[in-house]
Amino acid sequence: MDERNISYEEALDLIRRQESHFWDFKSATGNGRNIQEISSAFANAEGGEFIVGIEDAKHASDIDRWKGFPTVEDANWVHQNLVGDVDPPIPYDLEYLWIEGHQARGVCCLVTVQKSADVHKTAKGEVFQRRGAQSLRLTGSKIADLSLSKGARSYEDQPLRDYEIDELSEETELMNFLESYSPTSSAEKFLTRQRLVNKKDGKASVAAAILYAEEPAAVVPKRCSVKIARYESKESAPDRKYLKGTPLTIDGPARLLIDRTLIAVAETIEAVPILGTDGMMSPVKYPPEALKEIIVNAVIHRDYNVSDDILISIFDNRVEVRSPGKLPGHMTSDNILTDRFARNPSIVRLLNKYPDPPNKDIGEGLDTVMSVMKAAKLKGPQFVVEENAFVVVLAHTPLARPEELILEYLRNNPEISNMVARSLTGIASENRVKQVFYKLKKAGMIEPVPERVRSKSAWRLTKKGITGKAE
Repeated sequence: MDERNISYEEALDLIRRQESHFWDFKSATGNGRNIQEISSAFANAEGGEFIVGIEDAKHASDIDRWKGFPTVEDANWVHQNLVGDVDPPIPYDLEYLWIEGHQARGVCCLVTVQKSADVHKTAKGEVFQRRGAQSLRLTGSKIADLSLSKGARSYEDQPLRDYEIDELSEETELMNFLESYSPTSSAEKFLTRQRLVNKKDGKASVAAAILYAEEPAAVVPKRCSVKIARYESKESAPDRKYLKGTPLTIDGPARLLIDRTLIAVAETIEAVPILGTDGMMSPVKYPPEALKEIIVNAVIHRDYNVSDDILISIFDNRVEVRSPGKLPGHMTSDNILTDRFARNPSIVRLLNKYPDPPNKDIGEGLDTVMSVMKAAKLKGPQFVVEENAFVVVLAHTPLARPEELILEYLRNNPEISNMVARSLTGIASENRVKQVFYKLKKAGMIEPVPERVRSKSAWRLTKKGITGKAE
C-alpha cells in the first residue's frame, strides 16, 4: 500500500470522471457494506477501480467533493472490509492519495480491484456484479452462471519468456498512453499495479504485449493479427477464385490495431458496388458504428490461446468477422445480447482507460449493432458459433419487404429481371423471387413484359402499380 501526493489538477481529473463499468466513488463517511458491494462487484466482473473519500456530485462540486480521511489510520476499515469481510478476500491494490498543498482536505483511498477466479460474497452472503455504472445483486441462476464462468485462468495472464519489463517500459504505445493517464504513474509502477508484469522476475504477460507491444505478433507465440480479404462474390462459402488480390495483414498494439483495421475495412467496403432502387450502382454502406463494435469485440474478446488471426471477409453482399475461439464462459448465441463475460478482462479494462476508449460503452456493443442496423433499414447481425471460432455476419439485406423494393425499383426504371431483383432484395433463390413476382401480379401491380421469355423475361408496372389505384 503506497502513500503519495498528487497535483491539484490530477485530483480534479479523478473527481470529474464519470462513474462507469470500471470506476466508482465512495464517501469516507460510508460503511463497510458499501465497500464490500463495490469491491466484490468489480472482482466478479472484469475488475475496476473505486476511490473512497469523494462525495457525490449532488452534495458538492469540483474540489469540494474531495473530503478524505484525516489520517491514513482512519481509513483502516476500508482495508478490513476488503480482506476480512468479503469471502473470499478481494484481490486488490490500495493507494493513499493526498493533494499537494491541500493536506487539510484529507487522504483518499484509491482501490484497484482485479478480476478474480472466485465468486466473492459480502458478509451477508450476497453476490454482486458490475454492469455498466451499477453494482447489481445476483440471485439464483445468475449466480450459477457466474460460477460456471469462473475458475479458468485466461491466456492473457500467461507470462512471456522473452518479453520483460525493461523492453515493455520503453514501448511507444505505453509511453503515449501514460502521458494522458491520471494520476501520473511511472511505467514500472503502472505495469506492476495492473498485474501486467510479474513482480518477482519482471516477465510481461500476454495482455501487456497485446496492449502495448509495437508488434505483438513478434512477441506473443500465437497468431494475433487481423487479416482482411475481399471476395468478389455473393456465394455462401468463400472460394479462392473470387479472392481479389492478396489478403491484407494488420498488426500493432490493440488500440492501433482497431483503428488501422477500421480504416482498412472502410476503404475496402467503399469499393464494393451495390444496386439501389434507383437503378444506379453505388458504394455499399454499412453503419460505421456496427462495423466498429463488431471489430472491437473481435479484438478484445477473442481467444489469444488459439493460434489464428482474426479474419474479416468482405463479400459483395455481406461482411463476416471471424474471431478465434468459442464463446467464453457460459455465453451462447442465445444469451449474447443479454449476458456478458469477458475472456480477457485486463485487455478490456485497460483499453477502457484511454481518453477516447474504443470500448467506451461496456456491455452495449451488440445492442448498438442491432439498433444502428435497424436505423439503416438493414437486417440485424447473424451470430454463428463454429468449432473453434465465433463469427458475426453483417448482411446487406434490406429490412423492407421484397415487394416494396421491387415496386420502388420499377417506379424509377422501366422493367426488372429476376437477376436484378435478387441483387436488390438479397434473395438468393430464383424461384423465391418468382413467387414475389407472381404475388405482385396477382395484386395487379406488375405484369410480364410482352414477348420477353426465358432468360430475357422481365416485369413492368401496370397502371395500378404506377398510380396505386385500381384501373
